[in-house]
Amino acid sequence: MDSFYANLPEGHVLKTFYQEHEIILQTLNEISDLNTEIQKISDLDSSENELNKLNVLATQLTDSEPHHQREEKALFPVMIERGMGGPPTVMTMEHVSIREFKHNLKDISINNNNLSWNEIKTIINNTSTRLCQMLYDHIQKENQMCYPMAFQGISEEHVWEDIKNKCDKIGYCSFTP
Repeated sequence: MDSFYANLPEGHVLKTFYQEHEIILQTLNEISDLNTEIQKISDLDSSENELNKLNVLATQLTDSEPHHQREEKALFPVMIERGMGGPPTVMTMEHVSIREFKHNLKDISINNNNLSWNEIKTIINNTSTRLCQMLYDHIQKENQMCYPMAFQGISEEHVWEDIKNKCDKIGYCSFTP
Protein backbone atom coordinates (compact mmCIF):
# COMPACT_ATOMS: atom_id res chain seq x y z
CA MET A 1 0.00 0.00 0.00
CA ASP A 2 1.26 3.45 -0.90
CA SER A 3 2.67 5.16 2.23
CA PHE A 4 0.19 8.04 1.87
CA TYR A 5 -2.72 5.61 2.30
CA ALA A 6 -0.93 3.41 4.83
CA ASN A 7 -0.61 6.45 7.12
CA LEU A 8 -4.31 7.33 6.98
CA PRO A 9 -6.38 6.10 9.91
CA GLU A 10 -8.66 3.10 9.35
CA GLY A 11 -12.07 4.26 8.23
CA HIS A 12 -10.80 7.49 6.67
CA VAL A 13 -12.83 8.24 3.55
CA LEU A 14 -9.74 8.29 1.32
CA LYS A 15 -8.38 5.04 2.73
CA THR A 16 -11.70 3.33 2.07
CA PHE A 17 -11.72 4.62 -1.52
CA TYR A 18 -8.15 3.37 -1.97
CA GLN A 19 -8.96 -0.07 -0.52
CA GLU A 20 -11.96 -0.35 -2.84
CA HIS A 21 -9.69 0.57 -5.75
CA GLU A 22 -7.38 -2.30 -4.84
CA ILE A 23 -10.30 -4.74 -5.08
CA ILE A 24 -11.51 -3.19 -8.34
CA LEU A 25 -8.01 -3.51 -9.79
CA GLN A 26 -7.94 -7.22 -8.82
CA THR A 27 -11.27 -7.66 -10.58
CA LEU A 28 -9.95 -5.92 -13.69
CA ASN A 29 -6.95 -8.25 -13.75
CA GLU A 30 -9.29 -11.23 -13.53
CA ILE A 31 -11.45 -9.84 -16.34
CA SER A 32 -8.39 -9.31 -18.51
CA ASP A 33 -7.18 -12.87 -17.90
CA LEU A 34 -10.66 -14.26 -18.50
CA ASN A 35 -10.97 -12.32 -21.75
CA THR A 36 -7.76 -13.99 -22.93
CA GLU A 37 -9.31 -17.39 -22.17
CA ILE A 38 -12.61 -16.50 -23.85
CA GLN A 39 -10.81 -15.46 -27.02
CA LYS A 40 -9.39 -19.02 -27.28
CA ILE A 41 -12.81 -20.71 -27.13
CA SER A 42 -14.06 -21.88 -30.50
CA ASP A 43 -17.83 -21.97 -29.96
CA LEU A 44 -20.61 -20.63 -27.76
CA ASP A 45 -21.52 -24.07 -26.39
CA SER A 46 -18.04 -24.39 -24.88
CA SER A 47 -18.14 -20.95 -23.25
CA GLU A 48 -20.81 -21.33 -20.57
CA ASN A 49 -18.39 -21.54 -17.64
CA GLU A 50 -16.34 -18.56 -18.80
CA LEU A 51 -19.43 -16.45 -19.54
CA ASN A 52 -20.73 -17.23 -16.05
CA LYS A 53 -17.39 -16.13 -14.56
CA LEU A 54 -17.50 -12.98 -16.69
CA ASN A 55 -20.99 -12.21 -15.40
CA VAL A 56 -19.83 -12.59 -11.79
CA LEU A 57 -16.86 -10.27 -12.36
CA ALA A 58 -18.90 -7.73 -14.33
CA THR A 59 -21.51 -7.79 -11.56
CA GLN A 60 -18.79 -7.06 -9.01
CA LEU A 61 -17.79 -4.03 -11.08
CA THR A 62 -21.35 -2.78 -11.37
CA ASP A 63 -21.61 -3.24 -7.60
CA SER A 64 -18.97 -0.52 -7.30
CA GLU A 65 -21.61 2.13 -8.04
CA PRO A 66 -21.77 3.28 -4.38
CA HIS A 67 -18.04 4.05 -4.66
CA HIS A 68 -18.69 6.46 -7.53
CA GLN A 69 -21.76 7.92 -5.82
CA ARG A 70 -19.78 8.64 -2.64
CA GLU A 71 -17.10 10.39 -4.68
CA GLU A 72 -19.61 12.40 -6.72
CA LYS A 73 -21.96 13.35 -3.87
CA ALA A 74 -19.72 13.51 -0.81
CA LEU A 75 -16.06 14.17 -1.70
CA PHE A 76 -16.07 15.98 -5.04
CA PRO A 77 -18.51 18.77 -4.06
CA VAL A 78 -16.24 19.77 -1.17
CA MET A 79 -13.22 19.75 -3.47
CA ILE A 80 -15.06 21.93 -5.99
CA GLU A 81 -16.17 24.37 -3.26
CA ARG A 82 -12.51 24.77 -2.29
CA GLY A 83 -11.29 25.56 -5.79
CA MET A 84 -10.11 22.07 -6.72
CA GLY A 85 -12.73 21.61 -9.42
CA GLY A 86 -10.66 20.29 -12.32
CA PRO A 87 -9.93 16.72 -11.19
CA PRO A 88 -13.39 16.00 -9.70
CA THR A 89 -15.08 17.31 -12.85
CA VAL A 90 -12.95 15.07 -15.08
CA MET A 91 -13.42 12.06 -12.76
CA THR A 92 -17.20 12.52 -12.79
CA MET A 93 -17.25 12.67 -16.59
CA GLU A 94 -15.15 9.51 -16.75
CA HIS A 95 -17.60 7.75 -14.42
CA VAL A 96 -20.27 8.10 -17.13
CA SER A 97 -18.21 6.15 -19.68
CA ILE A 98 -17.02 3.63 -17.10
CA ARG A 99 -20.61 2.91 -16.05
CA GLU A 100 -21.61 2.30 -19.66
CA PHE A 101 -18.75 -0.14 -20.27
CA LYS A 102 -19.39 -2.01 -17.00
CA HIS A 103 -23.06 -2.49 -17.86
CA ASN A 104 -22.28 -3.45 -21.47
CA LEU A 105 -19.83 -6.11 -20.28
CA LYS A 106 -22.36 -7.50 -17.82
CA ASP A 107 -25.06 -7.49 -20.49
CA ILE A 108 -23.03 -9.37 -23.11
CA SER A 109 -22.10 -12.01 -20.53
CA ILE A 110 -25.77 -13.04 -20.18
CA ASN A 111 -27.55 -11.70 -23.25
CA ASN A 112 -26.19 -12.96 -26.56
CA ASN A 113 -28.91 -11.34 -28.68
CA ASN A 114 -28.63 -14.13 -31.28
CA LEU A 115 -25.15 -12.95 -32.18
CA SER A 116 -22.55 -15.32 -33.57
CA TRP A 117 -19.84 -16.54 -31.21
CA ASN A 118 -17.25 -14.48 -33.10
CA GLU A 119 -19.39 -11.35 -32.69
CA ILE A 120 -19.80 -12.07 -28.98
CA LYS A 121 -16.06 -12.59 -28.55
CA THR A 122 -15.34 -9.35 -30.39
CA ILE A 123 -17.73 -7.40 -28.18
CA ILE A 124 -16.28 -8.99 -25.03
CA ASN A 125 -12.74 -8.29 -26.19
CA ASN A 126 -13.41 -4.67 -27.17
CA THR A 127 -15.50 -3.89 -24.10
CA SER A 128 -13.27 -5.56 -21.53
CA THR A 129 -10.08 -4.13 -23.06
CA ARG A 130 -11.42 -0.58 -23.16
CA LEU A 131 -13.02 -0.87 -19.71
CA CYS A 132 -9.87 -2.24 -18.11
CA GLN A 133 -7.63 0.42 -19.64
CA MET A 134 -10.04 3.23 -18.85
CA LEU A 135 -10.57 2.11 -15.26
CA TYR A 136 -6.86 1.42 -14.63
CA ASP A 137 -6.06 4.96 -15.80
CA HIS A 138 -8.98 6.44 -13.85
CA ILE A 139 -7.95 4.75 -10.60
CA GLN A 140 -4.35 5.84 -11.04
CA LYS A 141 -5.45 9.48 -11.47
CA GLU A 142 -7.65 9.33 -8.38
CA ASN A 143 -5.03 7.57 -6.24
CA GLN A 144 -2.06 9.64 -7.37
CA MET A 145 -3.61 13.06 -7.90
CA CYS A 146 -7.21 13.56 -6.85
CA TYR A 147 -7.21 12.02 -3.37
CA PRO A 148 -3.88 13.50 -2.25
CA MET A 149 -5.12 16.88 -3.52
CA ALA A 150 -8.30 16.47 -1.47
CA PHE A 151 -6.31 15.53 1.62
CA GLN A 152 -4.07 18.56 1.23
CA GLY A 153 -6.95 20.95 0.51
CA ILE A 154 -9.32 19.74 3.24
CA SER A 155 -7.53 20.10 6.56
CA GLU A 156 -10.46 20.35 8.98
CA GLU A 157 -11.35 17.11 10.73
CA HIS A 158 -15.02 18.11 11.02
CA VAL A 159 -15.24 18.45 7.22
CA TRP A 160 -13.90 14.90 6.82
CA GLU A 161 -16.46 13.77 9.39
CA ASP A 162 -19.23 15.42 7.34
CA ILE A 163 -17.93 13.72 4.19
CA LYS A 164 -17.82 10.37 6.03
CA ASN A 165 -21.40 10.84 7.25
CA LYS A 166 -22.56 11.51 3.69
CA CYS A 167 -20.67 8.43 2.55
CA ASP A 168 -22.36 6.34 5.25
CA LYS A 169 -25.79 7.54 4.09
CA ILE A 170 -25.02 6.71 0.45
CA GLY A 171 -23.72 3.25 1.36
CA TYR A 172 -20.83 1.05 0.38
CA CYS A 173 -19.92 -1.56 -2.20
CA SER A 174 -20.70 -5.23 -1.59
CA PHE A 175 -16.92 -5.77 -1.43
CA THR A 176 -15.88 -2.79 0.73
CA PRO A 177 -13.36 -4.01 3.32
